[in-house]
Amino acid sequence: MFKSLISCCLSFVLVVFFANKVNAQTIPVGMIGFDDQLRILQLQDKLSIDNSLMARPFFTSQSITTDSIFRLIDPDNPYTTVSKKFWKGKARFELLPSHIYTKFNSDRPYSYNQAGFMQAKGLQTLVSTGAFFSYGNWLTVQFKPEWVQATNGSFYHNAAYGAPTNGQYNRFFLGQSSIRLQKWGLSLGLSNENSWWGPGIHNSLLMSNNAPGFLHLTLNTTRPIKTPIGNFEFQLIGGKLVEDTTVLLENKNLTTTYYNPNDYGGNGYSGPYNAKKSWRYLSGVTLTYNPKWVKGLFLSINRVGYAYHYKIQENAAGYTFMQRYFPVLFGVLRESYPFGTPTDVSPVGIKQIASISARFLFPKSHAEIYTEFGYGDNFTNLRDWNTDAPHSTAYILGIKKLKKLRHNQWLDFSMELTRMSEPVNYLLRTAGNWYSYEGGYTHQNRVLGAGVGGGNNTVVGKLQWLKGFSRLGINIQGIQHGPTTIVSNSITDFGLRQTKWNDFSIGVNGQHRFKKMILSADIQTVRARNYAWEQGNNQSNLYASLTATYLW
Repeated sequence: MFKSLISCCLSFVLVVFFANKVNAQTIPVGMIGFDDQLRILQLQDKLSIDNSLMARPFFTSQSITTDSIFRLIDPDNPYTTVSKKFWKGKARFELLPSHIYTKFNSDRPYSYNQAGFMQAKGLQTLVSTGAFFSYGNWLTVQFKPEWVQATNGSFYHNAAYGAPTNGQYNRFFLGQSSIRLQKWGLSLGLSNENSWWGPGIHNSLLMSNNAPGFLHLTLNTTRPIKTPIGNFEFQLIGGKLVEDTTVLLENKNLTTTYYNPNDYGGNGYSGPYNAKKSWRYLSGVTLTYNPKWVKGLFLSINRVGYAYHYKIQENAAGYTFMQRYFPVLFGVLRESYPFGTPTDVSPVGIKQIASISARFLFPKSHAEIYTEFGYGDNFTNLRDWNTDAPHSTAYILGIKKLKKLRHNQWLDFSMELTRMSEPVNYLLRTAGNWYSYEGGYTHQNRVLGAGVGGGNNTVVGKLQWLKGFSRLGINIQGIQHGPTTIVSNSITDFGLRQTKWNDFSIGVNGQHRFKKMILSADIQTVRARNYAWEQGNNQSNLYASLTATYLW
């Protein structure tokens, strides 16, 4: 199925996309010192606020090049990327920055949104480098693979959280690689890059860089498309999600390495493992609108749907090509679309997640506010929505403010709240984990959405000093683990866990550029109260990360 989809779309690409004056290279999601710097540049009123930054990776252009971004970040010490042109100037080759990421947890898994890394105790290392090639200003090839190694040591676990690990972990991923054809501010191609949808800085309900990048076909804008009523940006994807049976499942509290495809919730073990039946097909779309009359305001809708590919093949006979491969473009309510609810007639039951979000920039005040509100379980009909609107909801609220100091120095304050736990409606109708069902909303056993995890809540606060590439700051974070999760053996408190597990962390972070080398570091002390929902089991953990980026 996925191969036929690739063949069809690439045929369309070759017919439609030809010579054009666009040369879009991407800045990968999570690229330390660059990706998050784009947001800072916008608030410093140095980068145009026409781009929402709500559907990344960010595409450079002839007007916003990698070199110009370097100069905006650090005007006192500009840097010019090294690229070579050949074939009479029609082709260009450039070495991409090389990275070595390290991550360490002394006692148990901690931290998220680090593509390629896994939830594990001990030391992890990720190495990435690559190159960018373009031809004729219409074809781009970016090859930036990733190699990951983790000691993956054993950590304290019980029946509710954790499981024995498989020890040493080594993987090679395509990473932030893609091949694209571009025209009219649009890009159509095959990509393995991470995507980030929504305005959140630390979490995104639908798409983040918490999991490794997955192979997908993408049709997206490379710049805002201007219309008489405002600017539009969008991305439409169809991708392949796979499972790694040696890695603990994030959406199962790291309790298992295997997702049961014969059970809708994935519970229990039903072997033997069948790799051909384990992968899921994902369809997703995000659309962002910037009204012409309100500069700096961005509104977006986001939706994903996924299911085991073999179920679509076996039970979607008679549906059109678009209905099979891009169900997110059709009926939102279950009863308005055949894939909405599993039945004896149509047992496909595509799992759907949707959200709406907004980001409002105030560049003259160097500030922004943002929010994302989502549903993890779509409604059967309008009556269902009217009687149980809060069902399966989650939200993100955030604020970011910069204060200008002297000599190109700034203070950066940000705070973000993410609520993934179920609202009070769980008493009548439980929604369960946002990221379970139909194989789980995971890739390589890592959650694709909010890295903090389905059912958990978190608040993050940061204060840092900025000057060019240099940073120094403090950060705090609190995490509630499944505060409203219903457990079968609880007979009081409305079936809720009687023991609450909360984490609190405080740490420092810093970054500095040494000519062609950028070093970034983060160290945090983490205190867990009632770890793994065990009363009185209070544990400490040391988390540290170090990143070295070399600019060729």
